[in-house]
Amino acid sequence: MQASFSWDWGPAFPSVGIWKPVYIELNEGKLLRSVGTFITESPMNWRVTIRFWFDGDYQVTGDLSAKLDIMPGVSYIIQKFNVSVGTEERLVLSVPKNQVKVWWPNGLGKQPLYKLKANFTSNSATITKSIKIAFRTVELSQEPVSMDLSKGEVFYFKVNGVPIFAKGSNWIPSHVLPENLENKKKIYSLLKSSVDANFNMLRVWGGGIYESDYFYSVCDQLGIMIWQDLMFACSMYPSTDDFLNSVKTEVEQNMQRLQHHVSIVLIAGNNENEAALRQDWYGTGSSFKKYKDDYITLYVDSIKPIIEQINPQVTYLTSSPSNGLETEREGYVARNPQNNLYGDVHFYNYYTNLWLADVFPHPRFSSEYGLQSLPAMSTLKKVFDKEDLMWGSNALNERQHLPVGNDILQLQIDQNLPKAFNLSDVIYLSQINQAMAMKTETELYRSLRSVLEPTGAGLTMGALYWQLNDIWEAPSWSSIDFYGNWKMLHYYTRDFFSNVIISPARTAADNLVVSVVSDLTHQLNGTLKIYVYNWDAFEPKNIIKMPIQIDGGMSVKVLDKFLLDILGDYDNFSNSFLIFKMDVIPFVSVPDNFLFPVPPKNSNFPDATVTIKSIYKTTDNTAEITLQTDKIALFVWLESTDEKVNFHFSKNGFHMLLPETVITVMSMEARIEEEALFEQISVRNLKPTYS
Repeated sequence: MQASFSWDWGPAFPSVGIWKPVYIELNEGKLLRSVGTFITESPMNWRVTIRFWFDGDYQVTGDLSAKLDIMPGVSYIIQKFNVSVGTEERLVLSVPKNQVKVWWPNGLGKQPLYKLKANFTSNSATITKSIKIAFRTVELSQEPVSMDLSKGEVFYFKVNGVPIFAKGSNWIPSHVLPENLENKKKIYSLLKSSVDANFNMLRVWGGGIYESDYFYSVCDQLGIMIWQDLMFACSMYPSTDDFLNSVKTEVEQNMQRLQHHVSIVLIAGNNENEAALRQDWYGTGSSFKKYKDDYITLYVDSIKPIIEQINPQVTYLTSSPSNGLETEREGYVARNPQNNLYGDVHFYNYYTNLWLADVFPHPRFSSEYGLQSLPAMSTLKKVFDKEDLMWGSNALNERQHLPVGNDILQLQIDQNLPKAFNLSDVIYLSQINQAMAMKTETELYRSLRSVLEPTGAGLTMGALYWQLNDIWEAPSWSSIDFYGNWKMLHYYTRDFFSNVIISPARTAADNLVVSVVSDLTHQLNGTLKIYVYNWDAFEPKNIIKMPIQIDGGMSVKVLDKFLLDILGDYDNFSNSFLIFKMDVIPFVSVPDNFLFPVPPKNSNFPDATVTIKSIYKTTDNTAEITLQTDKIALFVWLESTDEKVNFHFSKNGFHMLLPETVITVMSMEARIEEEALFEQISVRNLKPTYS
């Protein structure tokens, strides 16, 4: 895989040789290689076209059959006899709509899957393939946003006719060595952690591999839509006959293998190659026409027809980022491949304050954005000698593959948080900073869901941060480290990817702007409550209540007011902070949110002491932890001190506004023992100063 030769989040460990099992297949001249479906909708029925793809050069005659299990005791069977099979054969079933249920992305419904068994029987043998299919429609909407065509086009997915805000991350290979990529336990853990954090989409990045059948099957089961890059990334590729023939075989085989997976909703030809070509990332500008011709020969002339023939119901984009249909109109290499008015963008900015919402673009769809943090100390201890576990050590610097990446980490921390020198403290602060920056950016994108600005910007309908997982133990953009530890960011995603959120922001003019966002399909009514706190008391100094109403699939600005008017008499920004809560009817769980009028390093938050008061075991793998604090405590963080045990917590990185709070802990591997937990779990909170 391309990432075997290093990336800014991984090492160079190129593999040599065959990395999957080798076996001999015996057949009579035709082998049933893959089975797919082409499912279309009519008012009363689903038309299921079952597609049989064969390998082999000889003409063989046999019988085709398929059985679709709808429910216990109910199946549809179709057969076709004496077929002289070619490279593809088809059977067609009609299934009444009232006998099956539709598949929904995570958060909007269930994911019913139906077993389809396909057989090819020749004179001496029967070859059987079994797959799971689902019933749903999907389309990528790219209509003009207004009569003024210069304002651009929308870019969002519709599933079963419902516009979907895509919430999730980018998936990189789960291991640097290809032979270790099919660890089912690790794959399931990462995907389950994704839905636990309210994801509905993952982008399989184009510098790795086409993932295993198991990976896509779990995504089907969990309701994770897949944006599938083809395996081309950050490079200019040739257009020689040998190379193109190899590519055609690779794409055809993988698309046939994956076509039936309901989770796959989009296929992109490459990662960032259109932008790299247009913006001359690799010094190709002097031969632009040659490289453009190669680009079009590969992604348009060679690959596009294969995708359209095998999977015509899924949109194919030639690149990511791209301007979608506008890129096609401009000859497949747009003048500005990251135009906020079209398609998707990738955005990174490491040198401004990413806790401020006004530094981010207002795109249609953000398919990459991110910021680094350090992994858990328990992760680093597994690969570092004790003397290297220091911030600034040569060993730690060698693991950082982003140029001046550790300097960027320190710069980002210093903008909003106290300065620290001990590695354990820097790890903690880096994770706070990453979580807060991604929270700010993602909440902005979600608040723009229904906003069309005069420039045409806005109407954002996707937020896929970079990146979900790690390929080794190192600083990176991930929200889950190499050993499955959730960073603070991953806990925060559960809130900012919830179906309904409150999104507060302080503007450059010192206004408080509050938006409410709903991804649900029905109207909500309720009450927004703003709690004004001073740092010196557990009780709020004031509570402001206001009614809200929000239609399904909308973002609404419910407040835009001078911040001092909200703070009232407590107008010293460094002494106050805000908590936001919302009660809605019909009941939906809405996560609380918060706003600091100034960065923590400039505020007078107290030096609180948080300790574990008690632990009560509730099941073999869970326990309740009671925490206590003497003052309001910020960014309370629990983590495992045992390198052999991985814990997940019901919440983490939170603010303690009461003297006591109860947290549920779950062990991901071993049975919990109450006494051992006191030694296995540590708790910390943000301090005004660090030594």
